[in-house]
Amino acid sequence: MRRGVTGAQAEIVAVSVLKFGSSVLAGPEGFKAAAEEVVRELAEGRRVVAVVSAPPGATDALLRSAEALTCTTPGVVPGGLVSRLLATGEAVSVALLGIALAVRGVSAHLLDAEKLGLRTRGPVLDADPVDLDAERIRRFLDVHPVLVVPGFLGVSEDGEPSVLGRGGSDMTALFLADRLDAVECRLVKDVDGVHASDPRLDPRAPVFQHASWQVVIDVGGELVQEKAVRFAAERGRSFRVAAFGGKGTWVGA
Repeated sequence: MRRGVTGAQAEIVAVSVLKFGSSVLAGPEGFKAAAEEVVRELAEGRRVVAVVSAPPGATDALLRSAEALTCTTPGVVPGGLVSRLLATGEAVSVALLGIALAVRGVSAHLLDAEKLGLRTRGPVLDADPVDLDAERIRRFLDVHPVLVVPGFLGVSEDGEPSVLGRGGSDMTALFLADRLDAVECRLVKDVDGVHASDPRLDPRAPVFQHASWQVVIDVGGELVQEKAVRFAAERGRSFRVAAFGGKGTWVGA
């Protein structure tokens, strides 16, 4: 039931959070595939919050640009300026997925980090999410079937741009899913689920149909950000790791 809505006006709004990482957003085909995934979810009668990472290599390229300017004076530049620079990578992906959805006839509402309003605490280059105006996001979803939002990014307690550390888009997706009470949170990756060992080293490594949060921490490597998995475990939040169109691995208790 929508919070703050009672009586005859009350309705159930099923929300899915889909996170598209850099590994699956390689070029136009990646964004087309992401748009198709969103459309499939809409066909199930759900509203969708699509969380996007920067295109592959974009974050590293931006960091190299910053390092080239600061190599002679390390530690002088405030972390908030670096976070502001890194945010441009996610902004590109938000716009490109919006275009890919528009081509499919889906009018999505695009939010930047400030409008998303994910509040954080801690170091601005490795912050933790602490608050979000979930009702405001739900009001957007009342009007728009799809929201496209940047992963990885937040706003610190003093209003500075912040980032959630490497792989932080996973944290964004799980935090949003928790606060929105989403029916599903799916982390779309370039592998078909959580493998018993690294599939790049052992192509025959079996895929778990179900896995506990601890198993993902133990064998998942860099597949899912560890602090995001620990957050999910603390909140009892299940999620799925899957490739485009796949069932993947359900992660939970």
